[in-house]
Amino acid sequence: MKPIYLAIALFPLIVSIIPNALGSFGDTTLTSPKMVNTFGQQLTSFQVGQQIGIESALTNHAKSEQKFTYVVQVLNKDGGVVFLGQFSASMLSNQSFTVSEVWVPNTPGQYTVQVFVWDSLTSAIPLTNVLQTPITVNP
Repeated sequence: MKPIYLAIALFPLIVSIIPNALGSFGDTTLTSPKMVNTFGQQLTSFQVGQQIGIESALTNHAKSEQKFTYVVQVLNKDGGVVFLGQFSASMLSNQSFTVSEVWVPNTPGQYTVQVFVWDSLTSAIPLTNVLQTPITVNP
């Protein structure tokens, strides 16, 4: 049996044994991305060459420590990735904190900022849904 067919055949079994394989979104929450300047003040307009902090609050609602990777992806109007950043750490039970990645746009235009949380870059098991915000960068 070819590996792809084996994986498809075993998918229901894997999901029933390991429910987190598709991401359990109940234990980790993520707020929608907020764009901030270097002082943490919220931005409402964006310029080419400006440092834009893409910030979200994360909370671990689990009873145990949770390792995570906060991923920020910025897409241009054609859906191409123009920025991909990540930050990895761990949170104690019931811990909340704010995470941020900085993007400096070099071209004006329409962009979509996406943020999401995985357990790590290597296994990439989602801990939250993907949240996104459209922004316009001016010349």
